[in-house]
Amino acid sequence: MNARAAASPGDSPAQAAEAAVGRKLRLLRRSRELSLQAVAGMTGLSIGLLSQIERGLSSPSVRNLVALSNAFDVPMAWFFDEAVAADDGEDSLVVRREARPRIAMHTTSMTKELLSPDRTRPLQTFLITVEPGGGTGEEPYSYPGEVNGYVLSGRLALWLDGRRLLLREGDSFAIPGDCPRRYGNPDPFQPTRLIWSIAR
Repeated sequence: MNARAAASPGDSPAQAAEAAVGRKLRLLRRSRELSLQAVAGMTGLSIGLLSQIERGLSSPSVRNLVALSNAFDVPMAWFFDEAVAADDGEDSLVVRREARPRIAMHTTSMTKELLSPDRTRPLQTFLITVEPGGGTGEEPYSYPGEVNGYVLSGRLALWLDGRRLLLREGDSFAIPGDCPRRYGNPDPFQPTRLIWSIAR
């Protein structure tokens, strides 16, 4: 993988997404005049990991993105790559299917696609695909805003404050703000697809 935070024409979509996240993180950090050490202290992430994310060498996990968005007080959607502008000035109202900003999180076997057209609004909605056996990891994380979700297909194991819930296609859920949570796909064969909305 290329050791830079700028995508080149030969990069895969996943590499381009990682480069976009790294580029935006570096710009945000420098605009706040913060060192990697300072950001590490704010987020609990290591300097090495932050450097790898900035250079496009590592995919940020959900927990990493939550920590970064909380530390910099920006919505998680801020880190997604730039969407292709829609026609006729509709880009503030509509996200076309082929223009969805996305992040592929290889370490957790997940892909997040941003469905919200305006990243500055307090409500952000994502389409999340969790590959078989993938998930957010063993350690729970929390987020100050309320979350609502809907399982489009597959199954979802959801842990809320230590309680395990098994959801299937058609089930929906709500997570209170600051409630410790983690989730994963318990199915060894089929991916899980869900809608995930976060209110800041």
